[in-house]
Amino acid sequence: MELFEFINLNNLNNLGLLAKGGPVMFILLGFSIFAFAIIFIKLIQFFSAALSRTNKIEKILSKLNGTNSKKLLVEIQKIKNPMARILEVVILTKSDRRFDKESREAEISRIISIEIRNLENYLGGLEVIASISPLLGLFGTVLGMIKAFLNLEKAGSQVDPALLAGGIWEALLTTAFGLAVAIPALTAYHLFENKISNTKDKMKDSIIRVNTLLDFKK
Repeated sequence: MELFEFINLNNLNNLGLLAKGGPVMFILLGFSIFAFAIIFIKLIQFFSAALSRTNKIEKILSKLNGTNSKKLLVEIQKIKNPMARILEVVILTKSDRRFDKESREAEISRIISIEIRNLENYLGGLEVIASISPLLGLFGTVLGMIKAFLNLEKAGSQVDPALLAGGIWEALLTTAFGLAVAIPALTAYHLFENKISNTKDKMKDSIIRVNTLLDFKK
């Protein structure tokens, strides 16, 4: 609490605090804007993709156990999310004589790859920001410490402890800011990755169940 009061009352004058941390602070500011933009975009994408509707698919597969492929396809097409689109391909290719076993599996794998790549868009950038930001912050701190000790050397025997302390806390700003950028970026990255991983597992399970239902009808 005291730290935030210190920053707000004494040092936060528009971009004054960023300027004290040096050019590295402005780079980290750009990273933070980029990271939160990615997080915002992914949240909208995941919400629009309706990944939470996988439970509806589970209910449909349980309810329509032993039904014909046409009825199953109609129910699946009512749901608009990546898993439903994949299951739609599974059903359609099963009844299409143009697809043998190998070409059918290849087509299903292709659609899965497309859907997963869409979900993974921009996550690489988020991972890079989460990895680089602490290192960049540490680099800024090292530069700041070098500057502080050079100023101390210039002062000679007239050493002012306040001069050293001021140089050190300004140097540490970049490390703190780097961690402030990296922590939410890394947290969001792993949350998104876990969601995608769970979706992959549910896709595989649903494909097996649909194939079992269709084979059973044969």
